[in-house]
Amino acid sequence: MTDYKYIAVTNTGQRMEGIKSAESQNEVQEFITSQGMVPVIIQESVGVNFKRLLNIEIGGMSLDEKVVLIRQLSTMVTAGIPIIQAIDILVQQADKDSVKEKLTRIYKAIEAGTALSDAFKKEGGILNEIQSNLMAAGEKSGNLNEILLKIADDLEKSKNLRGKISGALIYPAIILVVMIAVLVLMIVFMVPQVKQLYLSLGETELPFVTQVLVAIGDIFSNIPSLIVAIIIIVSIVLLFRYYVGTPAGRRQFDSFKLKVPVFGNLIRKIEIVEFCRILSMLMVSGIPIIEAVDIVSRATSNAVFKDILVGTKEDLAKGSSLALSIAKYNTKDAFPLIIIRMIATGEEAGSVDVVLKDLGAFYESEVDQIAGNLTKLIEPFILVIVGVLVGFMAIAIYLPIYQVGQIVNK
Repeated sequence: MTDYKYIAVTNTGQRMEGIKSAESQNEVQEFITSQGMVPVIIQESVGVNFKRLLNIEIGGMSLDEKVVLIRQLSTMVTAGIPIIQAIDILVQQADKDSVKEKLTRIYKAIEAGTALSDAFKKEGGILNEIQSNLMAAGEKSGNLNEILLKIADDLEKSKNLRGKISGALIYPAIILVVMIAVLVLMIVFMVPQVKQLYLSLGETELPFVTQVLVAIGDIFSNIPSLIVAIIIIVSIVLLFRYYVGTPAGRRQFDSFKLKVPVFGNLIRKIEIVEFCRILSMLMVSGIPIIEAVDIVSRATSNAVFKDILVGTKEDLAKGSSLALSIAKYNTKDAFPLIIIRMIATGEEAGSVDVVLKDLGAFYESEVDQIAGNLTKLIEPFILVIVGVLVGFMAIAIYLPIYQVGQIVNK
């Protein structure tokens, strides 16, 4: 048996909390429902929530917290609890001070007469532009609870995808960190010993590869050189960020990312999934197609896809179809031909939103498959990198020793 702490609300909106011993959270949920209450949050009363720790985002809410928040809000709205009371309950049960402060400001804004979607937009850090527009559409159409569920599902899908990719990158990251640590240790401790031995036998020059390691070691051991090296590296990073921050640099870098082996294909399909899923949700929510494409274009992170959608929006305003507009600006083949043809078919049948939803589900399964096999897909590249580093270190260390052996024999 495990002790679960729960918070629930009655039909009148009264907040109730307590601790219940049960075998699972489902058992606690059934108990709360049997008491005529609506469960808001159920969690173990002791222990560390490691899952939440893994999703911490510096300076904002984690995806886990966003998903829980929106699902709780949807549950209370469905139960008929007024929005102002629902937000008040969320404020009271928030664990983090930063989250409590955000929700408090949202509560005060709603209390002053601001719409829920506008309050979330003003606060920021919880919902993005697309999700805020979806919430606004839900308020206008009267199906806010359904829209909140869609937003929560969207957030959860993003969280699951991020978790899969992060999990797949842990193994290669550990390998590279260990290799770099070994490299640094050999440069700092082993290479100088080889250098001293080599020079003590009368040789004035080390082999070139060994000289490279010695030069790197000298930088680590010399404070002024290390400072200069850090300044150079930081300058290169800042210049790169400045270049990527320009429109031309951003387009070039995003285009390059789409061509990177393994990751380029993954990035492309993630962008397609986001486009299909979000555009479908916006259209179902009653947002006009031109406005929907405009919202998606502003939320798209990749400049290649953004340019296509901006051009598409302009052509849609002139009366062109969605499929023809995308095909016109799809100069770098960001969108596969099958998507354009399927959208064209959907336009003829008057079911673009359904086609987009199905396409999004199809490509989402492909993304899940690639993310699940990401470690296997990048293993060859890891082996090549490790092999090059090991080979370089072996030549740099053993070549002087081999030459020392020849000197001794002479």
